[in-house]
Amino acid sequence: MKKFFIIFLFTGMISAQKLDDTPLVKIGSITITQKEFLSRYELTPGINRRKNDVEANKSEFLLSMIAEKLLVQRAQQEQWDNDTVLAYAVKEIEQLLVRDELYRKEVQQKIIITDAEVQTMMQRASAELKVCFLYAKTREGADFLSAQIRKGKPLETFSFVYDSTDEFDGPDSAMARWGDVDERMENVVYNLKRGETSKPVQLDDGWYLVKLMSKTVTVLPGKKEQMILRERVESTLRKRKEHKRMMEYMDKALKQTKTDVNARLLKSVVIHLWDIAQSMYPVRMDSTTFYIQKSILDSVRMRMMDSMQFTFITFPNKTWSLEVALEKIAKTNLASVNPTLRKIRADLEQRLHDIIDQEYLGQIGYRQGLHQSAAVRNDLKMWRDNFLAQIVKSRIADTLVVSQNDIEELRRAFPHDTAIVFNNTIAKETTKQLKTTGALDQFIGGIANGTEITFYEENFKNVQASTTTSLVYRYLGFGGRMFAVQFVTPQLGWIKYWKNKDVKLP
Repeated sequence: MKKFFIIFLFTGMISAQKLDDTPLVKIGSITITQKEFLSRYELTPGINRRKNDVEANKSEFLLSMIAEKLLVQRAQQEQWDNDTVLAYAVKEIEQLLVRDELYRKEVQQKIIITDAEVQTMMQRASAELKVCFLYAKTREGADFLSAQIRKGKPLETFSFVYDSTDEFDGPDSAMARWGDVDERMENVVYNLKRGETSKPVQLDDGWYLVKLMSKTVTVLPGKKEQMILRERVESTLRKRKEHKRMMEYMDKALKQTKTDVNARLLKSVVIHLWDIAQSMYPVRMDSTTFYIQKSILDSVRMRMMDSMQFTFITFPNKTWSLEVALEKIAKTNLASVNPTLRKIRADLEQRLHDIIDQEYLGQIGYRQGLHQSAAVRNDLKMWRDNFLAQIVKSRIADTLVVSQNDIEELRRAFPHDTAIVFNNTIAKETTKQLKTTGALDQFIGGIANGTEITFYEENFKNVQASTTTSLVYRYLGFGGRMFAVQFVTPQLGWIKYWKNKDVKLP
């Protein structure tokens, strides 16, 4: 049975607890603030966190953050921050942040919600409607049903048991609750009188006629309940207005854009994806979901070989190879339900359309200078620091050599670990990881000995943290997502190489 009650989902910018720049630790010229600490602590899953020891968790997390900033300090001193790999990684994040800032400027800041709107919608939100409805695939079918109803045939008495054309469906009933209903239908049903039938209403999958059967109004007893309802109404109104404003802005901003897609390459990609889907799901059902993720696209790369470097998308001032385009698609979590050849093509084309639009919107943000805005620069700094620390770690790891003696020493230390004992590849990788961690601890401790570190103990004690672990995504304006913050890799052993005992650390 088709349904017109659609929960409105909108992906906007994440909202977080208001944090400030209270200093927790100063490492040379770098400061770890309460805002960065709590954001990274609360919005990423903590490794080996103790459920009942928040203070120990906080301390270990802060020590790991200090280790990261010490690596950043050394990289800046050695001018390793000019690394091309770093520049590429930072640019990728900057482009996302610029587009998100454009959304905030051109969409979010343009939204106005009046008290009159809120009051009207609060009245709707306090009412629950029971409705009965019919469905018609075409406008002609809907007009036919409407004519029958005008002649006196009650909507609930229709029957389409013998309809072989699949033109009609119903009658069916549903409960309409404000905020959970397609807004086009909502504006109709909440203006009906009891027993009244609407004119045909067009939604995405066809036409509907709706009859209001009953209406139940809930009277809220106190101010707290009314405030909760008001907040829900304001949130829903904002989401709806943002969506409408976003579509209007995109229509205007992208109206003159022109992009060429290599149709031959697109056809080849679709055929390969379909072939992979058939091999994975020889028996396909309506609910079968084909996730076109990185591993699937890697298979496409292997099949298309040299074609990956061919120009796939041509913009007015740049091009994307097929390789670049597939990398971008791989990051979008594309899924195709009931993956027929036609469905895979439609889903892939829509996703390409989305990322092309996002590319143009990002360019608009750069032309407006949003990459220089305080919001973008502040958010980008955390990512840049983390990438820079990773580069230093990689350089140190690249200098280490694992000998067979090292591997045998590890096996003697873990004689009951069968993977280490019998698999030389795993044993070598584990040995390299342990040697790298040890080398990093010693390296970071050495940096700390030559760096002025100030710990603001009272500020740190006042930080309130939770025991809940989470992985939070930041949903970006105009679509897409990224991790809300960058992970902090545990790195605690450096403290034993730190010789400055005058500074108290947690």
